[in-house]
Amino acid sequence: MEKEGFNKNSFSATIGIKNNVTITRIINEKRNPSRSTCEKIVSRFPHYNIEWLLEGKGDITNSNYGTNYGQNLGSINGDNKSSYTNVGNNVGNTVSVTMPESGTQKIIKPTGEVEIHRLDPSDKSNSEELDRLKQRIQDLERIIAEKDATIQSKDDTIKTKDELISFLRADRQ
Repeated sequence: MEKEGFNKNSFSATIGIKNNVTITRIINEKRNPSRSTCEKIVSRFPHYNIEWLLEGKGDITNSNYGTNYGQNLGSINGDNKSSYTNVGNNVGNTVSVTMPESGTQKIIKPTGEVEIHRLDPSDKSNSEELDRLKQRIQDLERIIAEKDATIQSKDDTIKTKDELISFLRADRQ
């Protein structure tokens, strides 16, 4: 939770838990998380190892993440072409492709094969991902608003203390 930059409330919301009671009990009461909670965490953060979350076994990160989840490093050039380098098992393989046209999606398989899919606006298969991303944006906006409020509060405190110091200095003279 801390590594990803969340507090109990924002982390709970991000993984799809309505309130922070579950996360609070895991942290404060040193309870083991349920399989369901771990699955929610790994669903949102696939780079973490579910076995580590459940049993403390293995590495905290998922060693299969780079290969199973298509972790690629990419760069976009000004000529509407991209170069992707797979950092999983096929280290060093580079695939150059043009950016997809509007309404299409290009999928680069580990073999280097490129599939082009036309996206149907009426197709709701991506709606879960869009909803998840919209929720993440809302969570981040809420976190930013909380941080802004904290900053404003601290600025107000500093201003008040500065005014008090000025008053006390003037009173001495």
